[in-house]
Amino acid sequence: MIRRPPRSTQGVSSAASDVYKRQHALFVVGTHHYSPHETMPALASQLDALGWKTSVLNPGYNPEKNIKGIAGLERLQEADVAIFYTRFLTLPPDLFRLIQLYLEAGKPVVGFRTSTHAFDYPKDNSLAKWNNGFGNDALGTQYFAHLQGDTSVTLAKGAGDHSILTGINLTKPIAAAGTLYLADLAQGAQPLLRGTGTSKKPGKKTNRFGTFEIKPTMTQDVAWTWKNKWGGRVFCTTLGHKSSFEDRNLMRLFINGICWAAGENVPSKKTKILPSVSYTHLTLPTILLV
Repeated sequence: MIRRPPRSTQGVSSAASDVYKRQHALFVVGTHHYSPHETMPALASQLDALGWKTSVLNPGYNPEKNIKGIAGLERLQEADVAIFYTRFLTLPPDLFRLIQLYLEAGKPVVGFRTSTHAFDYPKDNSLAKWNNGFGNDALGTQYFAHLQGDTSVTLAKGAGDHSILTGINLTKPIAAAGTLYLADLAQGAQPLLRGTGTSKKPGKKTNRFGTFEIKPTMTQDVAWTWKNKWGGRVFCTTLGHKSSFEDRNLMRLFINGICWAAGENVPSKKTKILPSVSYTHLTLPTILLV
């Protein structure tokens, strides 16, 4: 474990810093796909600069389908908000139970991109229901399929006044790296942003998640809020390609979404939010390399 250095508050007033000091954001890195082992510490550093307490469970190996699991999940008990960037995990039952207990407590959940398919247990495993269930019940949609190329991001209808969009410039579409994911939001979810992507191979597509009609151009929800099955506040986005964290607007979206999920006010428009390529001058969060 790397000990926490003194907290930086560059670009943030002391009053703003005091607001967040009581909140503990725990990041769970459960894949190396799209490089969250690099981007989540950068995102945590932004929260740290705002005065949050942050911890990152960041394995020194790719935890996908790895029997080692992820050590440190017991820290979910003390977290005020959990941020998941995971993919195809097969955690041992005792470790999975720590995530289940967190969800059942109705605590806030933030999910990035591949977390809609966070688990990949064998069909005969008692936890296999969570392969789609984590996406559907915890985040608001499971994974279905994705297109090709980058994603053009625009405002969802009726979402313009949502606090999560504070300080985000949506006067023109945001060019977001990464393919568009198909989504089917749960009842009661509020779309914030929509993404448009293209497919080089339109037509019927069948995979283990189902059969889908893929069109040459499709538009889907890419960021939303929800109250999940256990009453937890949810911010989820299917964005999260490594390059997305180099975009100031998307970095602010991610910060704002975490604050909102935790029940905190989002940073003001005047608060400086840096792209991940600029985060190195900030103090690093407490990082657990497991």
